[in-house]
Amino acid sequence: MQVFLQLFLFFLALNINLPWTTGQPQPSSSGQLQVSTIRTSYRELGSRVSSALRMQIGDAAQLQRQYDSAESFLQSVERHGHLFDEEEFIILRDGIYEMISALGAAISNSQDASDYVPPPLLQENRTGRRGRPRKEIDPALLELCLRHRGPTHLAPVFGCSSRTIRRRALDHNLVEPCPPVYVEFEDPETGERLRFYKSSTAPMSTLADDELDTVITHILEIFPAFGRRMIDGHLQHLGHRVPRERIRASYERVVGSQAHLTAREVQRQRYRVAGPNALWHHDGQHTLIRWRVVIHAFVDGYSRMVTAIQASDNNRADTVLALFLEAIAEHGTPSRVRGDHGVENLGVAEYMESNFGVERGSYIWGRSVHNIRIERLWRDVTAGFGMKWYNFFFDLELRHGLVPDIDGHIWLLHHLFLPSIDQDAAEWAGAWNSHRIRLEESRDSSPNELFIFGALQDGLRDPTGAVDVVDDIASYGVDWADLSDSSLLRHHNQHNQHELEPLEPHHSHQPPHLNLVEVPEFEAPFDNEEQATMFFEGLEAIPEYYSRNMNDREQLWTQALRLLRTALSLGSQ
Repeated sequence: MQVFLQLFLFFLALNINLPWTTGQPQPSSSGQLQVSTIRTSYRELGSRVSSALRMQIGDAAQLQRQYDSAESFLQSVERHGHLFDEEEFIILRDGIYEMISALGAAISNSQDASDYVPPPLLQENRTGRRGRPRKEIDPALLELCLRHRGPTHLAPVFGCSSRTIRRRALDHNLVEPCPPVYVEFEDPETGERLRFYKSSTAPMSTLADDELDTVITHILEIFPAFGRRMIDGHLQHLGHRVPRERIRASYERVVGSQAHLTAREVQRQRYRVAGPNALWHHDGQHTLIRWRVVIHAFVDGYSRMVTAIQASDNNRADTVLALFLEAIAEHGTPSRVRGDHGVENLGVAEYMESNFGVERGSYIWGRSVHNIRIERLWRDVTAGFGMKWYNFFFDLELRHGLVPDIDGHIWLLHHLFLPSIDQDAAEWAGAWNSHRIRLEESRDSSPNELFIFGALQDGLRDPTGAVDVVDDIASYGVDWADLSDSSLLRHHNQHNQHELEPLEPHHSHQPPHLNLVEVPEFEAPFDNEEQATMFFEGLEAIPEYYSRNMNDREQLWTQALRLLRTALSLGSQ
């Protein structure tokens, strides 16, 4: 079975409208919850399997994990089959069977392959008629590629003409038919034959000016430091293609005519690794550690794509490892990972070295300042949303009664705002991965584009394939030119004061010592269920509870702190 044919089937499966037969008896409220959970899990499983078949061919271990997950889910569906009508149950069961079958074939192919070889992107279909064979392109793959590039730029990727790309897109209803490229007409005054050419670029957003202003207002409310390219990236992430002139005009209407919106010029120094998943960088950022919040992230060195980011209430190795496993389930296992000497990195290092070996440099230890890909990312994270929360929390301390040494205050702060920080991180990553980066040697591209087309054209690197030759593994992934970036070094030093060793990256795979950045644990402050019930019921009634406006959140904190004190006083009466 062709891998990309399998992928197409799963895109179909993910878009199936699972029926709800009104003539059947409705499940109980608990049964309805189970049905909803299974439906959601089915779609999530289909998405993970589609990603695995696209990105993890050659990585038999990861494919086996997806296979085991699908089998386990099938057993769960069969146990709860009585909650579904027959038609829906058959759709679920047969869809999971298809996923298991495809994963099994992919595992077999991966075990036979000595290295990842990109599957053929184009198939020739000989019909027996005269002329050249018809060139076929998998519709799911074509749909994915058309989200990032037009037919002209896809033609060299697939090895065919842009007309073929356009025709296959029309065949699969992925694009709307275009009007003629030009229209000929006769000038009524001179009688001259003239041509009027029409644009063939992708359609622009239909947002009216006031609607665009509302969207950009919301973006700047969440990410006040965004420049034009990041605003454009966020709009792309939301599905809106807007000309830069409209973005600039909207920004001036929203912020004021004195505002000056420009694309921030960033000097991109040369950085070379073999391809997507050749090397991931990861680290934890401690800007918010005063309030016991740590942001962990992984970034692909080749494409700069953020593969995972998460705000957590701890800095433990199991938390970082869990995030890493989620990332590789979606994007494949990197050939190597680079991290600093933090104790929180031990889980990832152990996973890479125990599964793929030590001597090949599966995990590269070094100072965080040499982990330049993610250090640069942290500066953008701080500007994007980190500093907003830093200033907000300090303001709560100065004017609204927050005492960070009181565990109950920290518990309340996390309960109210940690999910919001995590949401900001996810949305920021979506904008980052969709925004275009200036590149010296090729057309401007987004991290998503670089990762996807790098994988399609050159293949994904993985730890089980042929090892890329690296002369000095200790300095692999170090961008020496960026070490002279004074603003980057200032940002690093401000947030990494715990590092003590000299400025040399040439260590063995075992660091001389590990840095421990502890985040004290805390628990909910309630002594009994009555206190908790009073608090949570009162919290739901606060109007600002679901607002993302920072002024509303300030009011939320004040009211929630007052409510918490009242609830805790019940135990002392």
